[in-house]
Amino acid sequence: MSVRENIIQEMMGKMVQVIVDRPIGYRHGDIVYPINYGYIPGIIAGDGEPQDAYILGITEPLSAFDGVVIGAVRRKNDVEDKLVVAPAGVVFHQGQIAEAVQFQEQFFDTSIESLFRKSCGVLPYRNNNGVKEYLLVYEQFSQCWSLPKGHMEAGETESQTALRELMEETGLTAQLYTDKTATFEYPISPICRKQVVFFLGQVEGTPVLQHGEIESCKWVKAEDLTKYLYADMVKACSHLL
Repeated sequence: MSVRENIIQEMMGKMVQVIVDRPIGYRHGDIVYPINYGYIPGIIAGDGEPQDAYILGITEPLSAFDGVVIGAVRRKNDVEDKLVVAPAGVVFHQGQIAEAVQFQEQFFDTSIESLFRKSCGVLPYRNNNGVKEYLLVYEQFSQCWSLPKGHMEAGETESQTALRELMEETGLTAQLYTDKTATFEYPISPICRKQVVFFLGQVEGTPVLQHGEIESCKWVKAEDLTKYLYADMVKACSHLL
């Protein structure tokens, strides 16, 4: 594991103090900082300089801040990763972090790591001779059956993420029923958790699968969902059927 990866893994969930040298309203060229930005004393980043950090969840300019490391902005092909700090007990998912730091990170190819991760998807169905059938996808990475879903990105609503992921994974569009959702959470590590939100959506047509991510798909009846999906997923989606 590289120095930069060690820093991120070791700092996640830790209390830190950030010395703010670019408070809200600070101007750097054409950029006006909408959030506080500074560095963590005593932590040296991969570039040999003090570790930089964004501060979320605070709306006034600061000179210093004590908070919890809730995520990181990973700059590809660059050693200047940034940590993300927030008040204790306050959570932001990866899409919210991406949107908050976009004012500066738009100039870089980045990825977001976060303690709280959020995905959205669709429980797709079709009417086949008066019988509802639901579309399942077999994920190449997890090697299990699931529903079309994926991580929220900057600026997206839950329904926008769900429709985008459905299109990317199956080539289908859907009429979403947005009046109710199915939501469940589960831990993915001792300090990280994930929330998944599903919408019911009516689809038409033949799926065109995303190669490299989805291996296959199948249509099943409601009573067969328990044969393929995790129990928590079926339980969460039961009121959508």
